[in-house]
Order: sequence, then structure tokens, then C-alpha cells
Amino acid sequence: MNTLDQLVYCSRSRLAPADEAAAIADIVHAAAFLNARNGVTGALVLQDGMFVQVLEGAPTALDILMLHLHFDERHEEIEVMARGRIERRAFPAWGMTAPTRRQCDALGRLIAERSDDLAAWRGAVSALLAPAA
Repeated sequence: MNTLDQLVYCSRSRLAPADEAAAIADIVHAAAFLNARNGVTGALVLQDGMFVQVLEGAPTALDILMLHLHFDERHEEIEVMARGRIERRAFPAWGMTAPTRRQCDALGRLIAERSDDLAAWRGAVSALLAPAA
């Protein structure tokens, strides 16, 4: 039986505002290739200088990815906020999606509270990435 985990982490961006667009395009481009190869899907959001990333995949693939992320100089203070077993992917179509410039109050609260509620993180990121009404 294939098991799937979902993991949410936050990290502080080290990107200068002028460099954000190019750096994020690079992150999404690299992630699209590597994540597809490793069976990882997810979503990336940048809000108030914080990256929030939801990752989905085999537990071992997520563990290896998290090790690699600690060497990425574009961010610091990486903290896993929530992790758990899931039955199906919430972001199956995305190897990784680019962050949106929209703000989300619910996501801001989760960041501030350092919540460990996986469903709340998933919902906030999903709402933020949904088409604007």
C-alpha cells in the first residue's frame, strides 16, 4: 500500500524584494522537474516575508526534500508546522505552483500562531490559490 504524507513548513525569506520574482520563478521551475521525478506535489505561498509550503508525497521523499531545503540559501528558520498521513492529495495537479501576491488573513493567523492544524493550513493555502472572486 502506498502511503502519502502531507507536510507544511514555514521559513523566513532571505530574498530581496527586487530579486523575489526571478528567485521564485527559479524555485518553481526546479521544483516542477524534481518533484515530478520524486512523486511530490504541493503549493508554495510567500506572505509577509514568510514562505509557506504544503508538500505531499511518500514519507521518505518528503524527508529527503526537507533535508535538501535546509541548504537552500533563499530562506532560513525552516520550521515544520504540521505533518500527517493523507488519503489523497489536495494539490495533485501541481508539481509546485508559484506564490500569489494576494494576502490571506487565515494564513497570517496560522503563521503567527505556529499552528499544528494540518487541515487549517491546507484550507488556507487552497483558499489563497483559488481564483479571485
